[in-house]
Amino acid sequence: MLRYLAETLPRVLWGLRPTTGARPLHLRTRHRVGLGDIDLNRHMNQAAYARVCEHARVSWMLRTGALQGWRAIGVNPMVARQTLTYRRELAPFQRFCVETRAVGLEDRLLRLEQVLVVGDRVHARDDLALLFVGPGGVQSAAQVAELCEGLLTGPLPVEGWRVVSGPPA
Repeated sequence: MLRYLAETLPRVLWGLRPTTGARPLHLRTRHRVGLGDIDLNRHMNQAAYARVCEHARVSWMLRTGALQGWRAIGVNPMVARQTLTYRRELAPFQRFCVETRAVGLEDRLLRLEQVLVVGDRVHARDDLALLFVGPGGVQSAAQVAELCEGLLTGPLPVEGWRVVSGPPA
């Protein structure tokens, strides 16, 4: 437990830094595979991918200001669906980035795309949908559209599991 906290706490605190200047529509977070993330095959295990994606998603919500806005009106985002697709392994101590962005609305869901990249090579992809619950229950499609106004951007341009036009800085 202490090892997990020691590896995780710096990433969480980094995501909680106050945002100054313009708020980004997409966010790139940097990570490194820790010893607690690897499995018997000596690469990052599937649970660690989901955990890293969650940290990147929370950082995105904080950096865009979305979470503060949602919480101010009593609305909480919840994961309704998550599909992780693995392409290449991540080795111990390997550095990688997670590109997080909101790419669309599906009725009452906000679709997020998270791409784990090393250089221009995609190692994994997370397709996620958030559902919003407020004081009156699950938010309607119209309410979700209003909640997510100004957050949507296009997906990361990827062809053949490679980022086509370099990832944003």
